[in-house]
Amino acid sequence: MKKSVFSTTLLSLVLLLGGYAQAQGIEAVYGLKFDSTSAVKAAMTELFEDDDLRGSKATLYAHDFGVPGDGSHTIVADYDGYAAREKRSKARMDSHGWAKYLLATQGSELVSADLVTVIKDYGKPRHTAGYLVAYTMRVGDPGRYVAALDKLHDAIGDPGVLRLVGIRSGPADVTHAVLIGAEDFVAANEYLDKLLTSDAYATFVNEVDDVRKIHNVAMYRRVGAWGY
Repeated sequence: MKKSVFSTTLLSLVLLLGGYAQAQGIEAVYGLKFDSTSAVKAAMTELFEDDDLRGSKATLYAHDFGVPGDGSHTIVADYDGYAAREKRSKARMDSHGWAKYLLATQGSELVSADLVTVIKDYGKPRHTAGYLVAYTMRVGDPGRYVAALDKLHDAIGDPGVLRLVGIRSGPADVTHAVLIGAEDFVAANEYLDKLLTSDAYATFVNEVDDVRKIHNVAMYRRVGAWGY
């Protein structure tokens, strides 16, 4: 019995490390409250025209369905790693573009800020999706979850984007998120219709039900992407 428990634990660790070996970097995810989508898009466009921000990458989303809290938009900044985040953040804070952005977005409110690690991409990068569905959850056995998600993807594919991330900050009972992205609202939800009624998904649920608890499902519309 001890040997069986050890073997299962070792397998979970190997699978999890394998996922991290394919990592695409980290993300800083900011929930904000803006009065105008067009105004914040214009402010971000002007911000990324600053030469000091060359190489920086960010995506702006408008909240659509199921998003907790009182924010209206989410900004996701992408980095190759921890050192890159520190370098890019300093460059942004010291830039004239950042001062202009703060002036243009007076009255906005920062609702949340979280650090996310990218564990695995099954499809295209997240920013390519015009519409994004995010399942936030607690996963008690990440290795087992990754193995089941691998099999699910092999069976049914993705609508363009399927990303697994680890959540490093925020409520302790939220550890991971699965991001499903497609060209638009219609494509994303038609994929979910197919996925959630499939035999492959039923098998997936059976394999992860005792190690996964879904906390929220939220939907976002991409407004703009810069630096990619």
